[in-house]
Amino acid sequence: MAREVQQQLSLADDPALQGDLFGGAPEPVASPLPASVSASAADEGAPDDQALLADASARPRRRRQRPAAAAAALESDGEQAGDPSAGDPNGAPAAPGNAGPEPDGDLPRWHHHSLVDPAALTPVLRHYVELKAAHPDRVLLYRLGDFYEFFFEDAILLSRLLELTLTGKDAGKALGRVPMAGIPHHAAERYCADLVRRGLSVALCDQLEATPAKGALLRRGITRVLTPGTVLEEGMLAARRNNWLCAVVLDGDGSHAGRWGLAVADVSTGEFRVTERTGSGSLHQELLQLEPAEVVWPGPEEAPPWCPEGLRLTALARTPFGATEAAALLRRRFRLASLDGLGLGEALLALRAAGGLLAYLDTTQPAPEPGPAAAEAEGAAAIPLERPRLWHAGDQLVLDAQTRRNLELTRTQLGGALQGSLLWALDRTATAMGGRCLRRWIEAPLVDRAAILERQEAVSELVEQRPLRLGLRRLLRPMGDLERLAGRAGAGSASARDLVSLADGLERLPRLAALVASCRSGPLAALRGPWPELAALAEEVRHHLIDTPPLSLSEGGLLHDGVDPVLDGLRNQLDDQEAWLSRQEAIERRASGNPNLRLQYHRTFGYFLAVSRARAAAVPDHWIRRQTLANEERFVTPELKGREGRILQLRARACQREYELFCELRRRVGEAAGPVRAAARRVAELDALASLAEVAATGGYCRPELSEGRELVIEAGRHPVVEQLLVDASFTANDLHLAAPGPDGSPAPDLIVLTGPNASGKSCYLRQSGLLQLMAQIGSWIPARSARLGIADRIFTRVGAVDDLASGQSTFMVEMAETANILHHASPRSLVLLDEIGRGTATFDGLSIAWAVAEHLAEGIGARTIFATHYHELNELAELLPNVGNAQVLVEETGNDLVFLHRVCRGGASRSYGIEAARLAGVPASVVLRARQVLGRIEANSHVAVGLQGGGSRAA
Repeated sequence: MAREVQQQLSLADDPALQGDLFGGAPEPVASPLPASVSASAADEGAPDDQALLADASARPRRRRQRPAAAAAALESDGEQAGDPSAGDPNGAPAAPGNAGPEPDGDLPRWHHHSLVDPAALTPVLRHYVELKAAHPDRVLLYRLGDFYEFFFEDAILLSRLLELTLTGKDAGKALGRVPMAGIPHHAAERYCADLVRRGLSVALCDQLEATPAKGALLRRGITRVLTPGTVLEEGMLAARRNNWLCAVVLDGDGSHAGRWGLAVADVSTGEFRVTERTGSGSLHQELLQLEPAEVVWPGPEEAPPWCPEGLRLTALARTPFGATEAAALLRRRFRLASLDGLGLGEALLALRAAGGLLAYLDTTQPAPEPGPAAAEAEGAAAIPLERPRLWHAGDQLVLDAQTRRNLELTRTQLGGALQGSLLWALDRTATAMGGRCLRRWIEAPLVDRAAILERQEAVSELVEQRPLRLGLRRLLRPMGDLERLAGRAGAGSASARDLVSLADGLERLPRLAALVASCRSGPLAALRGPWPELAALAEEVRHHLIDTPPLSLSEGGLLHDGVDPVLDGLRNQLDDQEAWLSRQEAIERRASGNPNLRLQYHRTFGYFLAVSRARAAAVPDHWIRRQTLANEERFVTPELKGREGRILQLRARACQREYELFCELRRRVGEAAGPVRAAARRVAELDALASLAEVAATGGYCRPELSEGRELVIEAGRHPVVEQLLVDASFTANDLHLAAPGPDGSPAPDLIVLTGPNASGKSCYLRQSGLLQLMAQIGSWIPARSARLGIADRIFTRVGAVDDLASGQSTFMVEMAETANILHHASPRSLVLLDEIGRGTATFDGLSIAWAVAEHLAEGIGARTIFATHYHELNELAELLPNVGNAQVLVEETGNDLVFLHRVCRGGASRSYGIEAARLAGVPASVVLRARQVLGRIEANSHVAVGLQGGGSRAA
């Protein structure tokens, strides 16, 4: 107790006491005021700027040096630093259908804003209704003091969604109370993130001035509209995946797409690209691949057939999607005299989609803040985006939605989890931007041989130079998300901590460049710089901002001393006032005879003298009781109250000055968003390459040889995901020879008929083959002893059973639709992976379909194909067609036991061991016995001849 009393003796001894206006480490002791300054600045009213400049010149403030520990941490390799970008890799906005229940029967009288007469409302609610009428499809959060309030239908809806208390607010004598709910303003981001994930759009109405004009309401206005596709806030975004916003324009009535244009942008990273193609199926597949957070189009709100189920579709007016309006907006946004350089002259629908997307962005961004800068900001891009880049279907390996699902590229089929996907197996990236880059590579593999070889060379260089790889990863690990940090700075929403994180990342660029100085490959050499403008930008941020600035931008404590003379003068004045408070505390202690007296500050009550209840009766007469608490009494003195106004005025001026200087710094950083993002893209590619190299080096991968032909030759290939999931067993490697002579010089098969028991590994072998081809085309090494393969134009898979009951399609109909798509679009350079074609119907029908499909793929198309089946009659195709071969998955029978060897070898199997598999699965013994009896009778009396006499095969 004595120690606690001793700690409370003096305000000056403990600057972290409640109400300490200058929390944290104490400032250097100020020198005495010069006579020329003290009279006007300390004892009289608020000093003007000239007096502050004179004070700063007479008493220059020293910039506090970075602590040695902090400097050492910056220079360290960051081994212990965690990834600053967290988030759910699979996180995506939920469907609008998840927005929660609509208000039901038992509703308040005024349950919708349209039911009230605005003239009868109080001024605040009248303004709310005006704004709500302008944004009827958005949830309106209206700032009142320290809360965001919502009324009428929004209050009813959000009280249910967010589990808030539904209360009421007086709307005037004629109306009484209307529904109301609210959230604290400091928790708005968390609640808004929840609403956006549910597919809702949120309009934020903020206070635009600190104090109202005499006799007027506080001015408020919409400052931000949050929609699933336009969010910038870190807490609302998945760190390791893009948040795509799409705009679609159709050439026709809009219900069934003929020719269409698509614009795609990620406002958080600045990526912007457009395309134009034909066919509703291709538009549907493109949207399924992108999984956009939001799709806008100039059409009705009802989802058209080309829009995948579950996507948020926002209907807009047609005007922004007009050719003239779109062209004008593109020229204005990117400050172009002509659009010829964008290459959109022959892609009018793509241009219109780009214009509509930009127009939608303009409606969701905050208006310029009042002041001199508003005129300059008018017409400027609120969010920095790249110029739109035109891309074509042939620029990447084509993977339809079924193939992406079956190969489990970024999520598993069962549960949609990241773990168990190819991305999970390959992602060792150290930064969020590197994770997004690797995801894009996996979702869009290359078809250009030179580009693939360039990535391969970089991966090989990193695999071979382990010290280089580890050094790069150590530098990358603490690096922030430069792409999104630059975007927030450009949009004017970056915090001081965002700018410090950005500066830290930019300061690492020269160190990365030094590490790759001797590298030969193009992607690594691109990081050699130089980056003089970015180094200067980082130095400017470091010069202005302290190393660990506070979260709030309006309460000071952001900038170093010595940055601005006016700010230094204000801080000198505040130091003087703090010294006066310390002297006053000592004077009042002597006057009261109470060594435990404390002078403190409360945001509501201001400065006060606190004494215990036991000593409250012995205070001096000039003290005025302010507040009584359970354990203490609080008093003020006339002199203390007189000084309080001056202190608060100085503090407000200092905070406002800091905020203005910070906004100017943020504006300059935002202007450099383009160069920052260009450097960030190279860093992201480096991170993705280092990730592939790390997996290759630690997993025993090989560099595949790319050929000009069609062959697919894998020796001792392994499944990249399954081998990482196995714990107690090792993965059984298998060979694959397609469109190339076998090891013994046998003819080269284009199609392999793969047979074997259930659960023996046929589906795993199919997926493994597709994943190895895909990995080779993203420039990665692959898990195999050796590999030689040609570049595929498409990968098709038909693996597993699935239905689509919502659209009235059974499992068999879905299977046939997917098979038809493959037969219509496959080419000789495609890789086709089929599993159990024809199993969903009668035996003879299914066998006939399977035979015809396999025959067409081998003879009619010549596509490289693995055809897994339990129809052993298809083994006969190898005798009838020269480009068909047989393979089987081996099993070993030991008595009544069946051992799966998971080894693929040449030759066809004659049995599927389905009954043995049923027994292993736990089917009752009596059922298993009966099944064997029935099987014996069927085998004794049935024989199916497919390709024998009678022209069963066109090659027979």
